Amino acid sequence: MLLPLTIVLIALLAVLAIDAAYLTARGKPVDNPMFFLACAAELAVIAQLVVGIARIGDADAHMSKGLFVAYLAGLVCVLPVAGFWGIAERESRWGTGVLLVATLGLLVMVARLLQLWNGV
Repeated sequence: MLLPLTIVLIALLAVLAIDAAYLTARGKPVDNPMFFLACAAELAVIAQLVVGIARIGDADAHMSKGLFVAYLAGLVCVLPVAGFWGIAERESRWGTGVLLVATLGLLVMVARLLQLWNGV
């Protein structure tokens, strides 16, 4: 994996999680800045997928390549589903809550990707 891209992805997801937590606590729906931040995070996730698959040969020899690709593919699916769900629930605070849970899950998945990449 490309470390600078992973750092950017973690930073975007952390900022998105903080924003989602703030909006959830305030009882506010998904707003335009959160939507655009989620789009930027999704673009970083897609870039991570492309780079991860392109550099899979550089990984630790003990890495499960199938599991690694499954995590990469799973990362790509989470934000669009959570985003649509969050927009559908814009009448309540739980739309941003869904995005918060999804973002925290993505942070855990990225951490697991790093573990897989290093052969753990």
